Amino acid sequence: MSEILYGRRPVLEILKSGNRPILKIYLMKGGRDEVFTQIEAHVKARGIHCFYDSRHKLDVMAGNENHQGVVAVLESRKYADLTDLLEVAERRKEPLFAVLLDEIEDPQNLGAILRSADAAGVHGVVIPKDRAAEVTAAAVKASAGAAEHVLTAKVSNLNDAIRKLKEAGVWVYGAAAEGDHPFYEVDLKRPCAWVIGSEGKGLRRLVRENCDELVRIPMVGKVASLNASVSAALLMFEVARQRRWKTGIAVPAPAPSAASPSFSGGSWTPEPPPDRSFFRFGPDPGFETPVEGPSETIGEEPDSPKEEPGTSKGGHFQW
Repeated sequence: MSEILYGRRPVLEILKSGNRPILKIYLMKGGRDEVFTQIEAHVKARGIHCFYDSRHKLDVMAGNENHQGVVAVLESRKYADLTDLLEVAERRKEPLFAVLLDEIEDPQNLGAILRSADAAGVHGVVIPKDRAAEVTAAAVKASAGAAEHVLTAKVSNLNDAIRKLKEAGVWVYGAAAEGDHPFYEVDLKRPCAWVIGSEGKGLRRLVRENCDELVRIPMVGKVASLNASVSAALLMFEVARQRRWKTGIAVPAPAPSAASPSFSGGSWTPEPPPDRSFFRFGPDPGFETPVEGPSETIGEEPDSPKEEPGTSKGGHFQW
C-alpha cells in the first residue's frame, strides 16, 4: 500500500528523517526556492525517481490545490506501539513525556499538536484507533512536516493505554476545566502523560476518571475554553519549562510515599531558556506557492483527606 504526501515542508522533512521509503516524487514545473532546491538535492542524493509535471497533474494527485508544487508517493505509515514510547524514554535516560489524544477528530488540530510535540520534546503521541483523526497527508502538512519526527502510537482502547502507563509508573494528568489544580502546580519532572480531550466534548467520562489527576488551564476571558491544539501546546511546554528551563513558578516536591511510582530513567540535564532565534518571525518561505514555468526533467516519472493521586496504580481501575 502506498500513501500520498504533499507540501514542500512535509516532503522535505520526510526526506531528512529517512523514516519511510519514498517511491516517487513529483515536482511542479517552474517551482524554484530554497526549500525546492533542498528537495531536489535530497532526491538526487538518494536516487529517488523524480518527475516534473503540471499543476493540474499535482492537483489531481494531492486531491486539492495545497500541494505547493510537491507531491510524494511513499509506503504507508506504520504506527508505533505503546511500549515503543517507553523504550524511547528509557534509551534517552529521560522520564517519560507522552501525550494522549482522546478523540481529536480534526486533522488540522492533530497536525498542530504534533508540531508542538516535536518542539517540546515529547517522546510520543498516542491516538485511539476509532473516532479520531489519523496522521494523514493533511495532518502532516498542518504539522509542517513535524509529524514525521514524532513517534505516534495507535491504540484500540485509550483507557487500556492509560492503565498500562500507570502500571509503568507514569503519572497521567487529564486536562479539564474542573481540574483541582492549575497545570503549573503539578510535578511534571517525573514520568508523566497529558491527556487532551476532543474539540467539542473534552475528555470522556471514563477517561477522566482513569486519570491520576485532573488539572486546569486558568482563564480570565469570557470564552472559557481553548482550542485543543493550543491547550496541548501550553501543557507540553510546561513540561519543558519544569524539566529543561527550570524558570518561573516553583513546583513543590511531592511527599514521599511507599506507593509512589518509580521510574528507571536517568536524570535530566538543565538547559537554559531558548534565545530569540528559537522563535520564528515573519512568513515561512516553505509555505509560499511556486509559480509555473519551464524546467528540465530529471529522471522518470487533582474536605476530607484525599488519596495521593496515582497511589493506587493498577487498582480501582474503571472500565
